[in-house]
Parts: sequence; C-alpha cells; structure tokens
Amino acid sequence: MILKYFSLLIVCFTLVSTSFGQIQRETRAVWVTTNFKLDWPPNTLDQEEQKKSLRDIFIDLSNKKFNTVYFQVRSNGVVLYNSKIEPFSHYLTGNIGEMPNYDPLQYAIELGKEYNIEVHAWVNMMRCFSGSDDTVLKHPKHLRNTHPDYTVRVMSENGALSYWLNPGYFRAQDYLVELLLEISNNYDVDGIHLDFFRYPDKNFEDDKYFNSYGLNISLSDWRRNNLTTILRKFNEKVKPKNPYMKIGATPIGIRKSLKGAIGWEGYSSVYQDTETWLKEGLVDYLTPQIYWDIKNNPKFGILAKDWVEKSYNRHIILGLAAYKSDVKLELAEMINISRSTGSAGISFFRYSNIASINDNYFKDYAFPYDMAWKVKANPAIKDTIKSRFTEFSNDEFLIEWNDSNLDYIEKYRNYVLLQDSNPIKYLALEKNLVKLKFGKPSKLLYKYQICKLDKLWNFHSTSNIMDIIVPSLSKLKESSLLNSSPILYKISETEALLLVTSKIMQNVYLDTFNKENLRNQRVFELKMGMNILPIKENFKTLRTIRLSYEDNTQEEVNFY
Repeated sequence: MILKYFSLLIVCFTLVSTSFGQIQRETRAVWVTTNFKLDWPPNTLDQEEQKKSLRDIFIDLSNKKFNTVYFQVRSNGVVLYNSKIEPFSHYLTGNIGEMPNYDPLQYAIELGKEYNIEVHAWVNMMRCFSGSDDTVLKHPKHLRNTHPDYTVRVMSENGALSYWLNPGYFRAQDYLVELLLEISNNYDVDGIHLDFFRYPDKNFEDDKYFNSYGLNISLSDWRRNNLTTILRKFNEKVKPKNPYMKIGATPIGIRKSLKGAIGWEGYSSVYQDTETWLKEGLVDYLTPQIYWDIKNNPKFGILAKDWVEKSYNRHIILGLAAYKSDVKLELAEMINISRSTGSAGISFFRYSNIASINDNYFKDYAFPYDMAWKVKANPAIKDTIKSRFTEFSNDEFLIEWNDSNLDYIEKYRNYVLLQDSNPIKYLALEKNLVKLKFGKPSKLLYKYQICKLDKLWNFHSTSNIMDIIVPSLSKLKESSLLNSSPILYKISETEALLLVTSKIMQNVYLDTFNKENLRNQRVFELKMGMNILPIKENFKTLRTIRLSYEDNTQEEVNFY
C-alpha cells in the first residue's frame, strides 16, 4: 500500500522523506562527470562552495527519486581521492597533487548514505590523458612520465592527442588492478564503475607485446582477452575483501550490429567481450551507452532488447543520452521500454543534462535492482529487534526499538520503518526512536515494524508487529457502531473522511450539493463492515451530502 493519507513528524533527528510505490526495485542512476568540471566541481577554489555544490546534486537527485550515482574519480591520469599511486586532480586546489581539506570520494559516500543513494566510483580505465591541459601531462607524477612503457600515444583523425594504457602489457594490467584495489580497500563504495574499458579503435600500436604474448591467437581475440584478464585479476583479489561491492562497466552501445541497429561495435571495433564478462560473472552489471533515439538507426529499443536477452542473469542498466535534444524528448518512453524489456533500470548521461528537468520520471522511491547472487548480510540471524510504541495524544505516538545484534553494523545501510509490510521511511542506524503524527489516515488500523536494510537493500531482523489504531477514528467507529448512519469527519475545509458501514459488498453513489444546488457525483466500492472514504470538497459552500445504495435506498450524511 502506498502511504497516501499519512504524514510523519520527526523528533531528535532529520528523516529523509520517502514513499515507495508499486516498483520497489529499479536502478535509477546518473553519471556525475568531474572531467573538465562538466558536472562538478564548480569553477571555484572555495572548498565550502565545492562541498555545497555536491550536496545540492545529491539533494536534487534524491528529490527526483534516483538511487545511484556514478561519481567520476579518475580521468586524465589524476584522481579525486587519497591515492598513493596517482596524483590528486588540480580542480579543487589549483595545484596537481594537492588535496583540499576534504576527500571528495569520501564526502560523496557520506552524502550517499545521508540521502540513501548508492555511490559507485567511476574510473576511466585505459584513456589516461585527453584534451589540451599540458600541465597534467607534464606533471612528473603523471603516468606518462612515471611509466612511459605502460602507455601508447594515439592521434585521432581530427588531430586530437590522447594517451592510453596498453592492456597487452601485463605490468599495465597489474597497475590498473592496483588502482581499483586502492579504491575498494580504502573506501566504503557501493560499486566500481569502469569506463573507457576498451581500446581506442583498431589502430593501436601494440605489435611488440602481441608478438611476445600473442601465442597462436588472433590479434582481435588477444586484445579482447587482455581486457577480460584485467577483470579476472581484479575479481580474484577484491571479492574476498568486499563481498557487497558491485562491479560494473559501461561498454559502447552496440555489442554487435543488428538489423535496425548498425554501427561502431564493441566486440570487433574496441574489443569488449561483454558476453564473456557476463557469463563468467566478472561484472555484476553493465550500463551500455545506448546513446540513440527510438526511431532511427541504431534504434534504442532493438539494442535494449539485445543487451537484456544476453545478460546471463546479470544486470543490464540502459544508458540514456540525456544530452541529445531528440533523445531528451523520448526519455519517459525509454524508461517504459526499459521496464518492458526486463532491464534492471536506466542511467542518464549526465547530471547537468537533467538538473533543470522538472518532469516527474519517477513518482515514488525504489531500491536499486536486486542482485540475488551477492552475499547477504547475516541471513541466519533473526528477530534481533524488539520494538514498542507509546501514545502521546489523539494523533501522536512514539516508536522505540532495541537491536541486540550490532556486531556487524558495517554490513547494514540503515533501519527502515515498515507500514503494513511496505517500506515508508529510512531511519539512521545511530538512532532508536521516531515520533509519528497522524495526518490524514485512510483506515483505522496500521501495522508497523522496524527492520535493518543491508548493503544490498535486503530486509533483515524484522521486529515484532505493532498494531496502532488511529485514536480519532476509533472514537468515530464507536459512534458509528451505536449509530449505523454514515458520519463525515472533517480534517480541513477541503478534506474529510467519510465512515460508512455496509452489510454487503456493493457500490455506493455519493452526491454532493452546494448552496447553488449544483450536484457532483462519485462512485465508491464498499466492502463488508466499516469503510473509510476520503472526500475532497469545499465544505464552506456545501449544503448536502447524500448516499445512494444498490438497493435504491438513500441516506443523508451526518457531520461529526
């Protein structure tokens, strides 16, 4: 049941307002780009302004009902976290290698926990320099200068210079694995998100290493295997240490060309063997960059279907080109295509392109899509939370709880308040009470529970059920049992609750007449027993309310 006529008031701490609808699991992601300061940081060296800007992004995404951020922490061979391997970006202090008074990745993780958004560290893998900022390339601690044998100089057709790591060299492979391990071992990230995990194109100077390590394999297969080997190495080292962390990658949008979807191919043009990554479980999800519209080649829907059909029970999160004007008009339809094809969700590229969008793409909150193959937190430990409630007045009560199992608190995300088995509010792990206020109840009895939510958004240790009766409605029920006539209970000058008792299941017609004798009619379904019907009217101008039943009887409504 969606919480519709009920409001909560917090005491002692701030509670992020949340409502969950019919879709309780759907990954809703956004790329937050830091390269060239495209989304963040702002063009200032004021560190408080930088932090405020990042907080504002998380607040906006939370309000828009997103639940995942791909936060870019490596690009151009510099990073936005505390690294012993690569220099810190100059974007925040103006100087390469100089950190500000805060750690951007750690701060993003803290914001993610505060606003219930997963944070995945987005890493540019192979491309370690592009653009025209020579201060980065000339820095003595840049990869090009510390390990020139790891990199390959690439000149594009339009004359743009870039440098790429050579995935055919085993030392360059190990270098990347160590970078990823540095993040996963030192930060409580929800995921590692691999970008530019590919070759630039077919023209890549790697003959030397192919001749040494090719070993009777074609150049194309060797290149594909090089990328896959990096994933295998990383998985071997990371999984025992961080079983909850998700590993994902964002390949180019066309795996292999199809009828109606022909173009630059991941498999043969840039050597991404994504099917093997999925088959072997080397990634938990892929976010293919399907950056085209619905009607023209390559068609979005055809590619979405192809990726989902070849997912091998891993997640496919469809990447949408929100930066394109034609695609932006189709985003709502693309979300529907995502759901109809059975994908795990969608991701918008990039934040600035949706920051000003006011369209309500997501009506209610949802957890990220379930990863059934991941480790669950303490599934054998049950019934560790004991809860109770205390009534304060006719419309207020306090829920308190005690959790006897906090030994593994690092495996949990927060507590969740359940109403009638549905999640309605996030509650911080550091707290054990919440004060609630009845606002506009739609029924007499509500059932509440407290449970823990683990890192993978699964429920654990659900508490005992607390049956809480709305006091004001309880009084009305007692009145209605003594007098079976319908009773109208006004909440405000425009809203009320109508209590109607019925001996059978039937439809009832509700007619309202204003002072000018104009009639408005609505139909409600009644169940056996007591029914509480929400009514919206301007009661200042209302003259009469009449109910007409299926047996042709009528009743006037009494005001309470």
